[in-house]
Amino acid sequence: MTENNPRSEELHTIRMLMNTENGRSFMFRCLQQCGTYGSIFDKDSLKHAYNSGFRDFGVWLEGELKEAANESFLTMLRENHDD
Repeated sequence: MTENNPRSEELHTIRMLMNTENGRSFMFRCLQQCGTYGSIFDKDSLKHAYNSGFRDFGVWLEGELKEAANESFLTMLRENHDD
């Protein structure tokens, strides 16, 4: 880890979280809560826009997890394949 490099520290923190089963479980729950893997559609356009914002955050979080710990990300998906 490079000293005084905030991005490097962020990625290191994500890797440490994703190296634990509890960390992976929590991150999967976060992705689910954001609607990352499901439909965000709602006939109410305001609710749909709200859901879209949540999903956008989930997609961003998924990208962070993949960048920092791709193998652990795949492990997380395997651990939660029935959810």
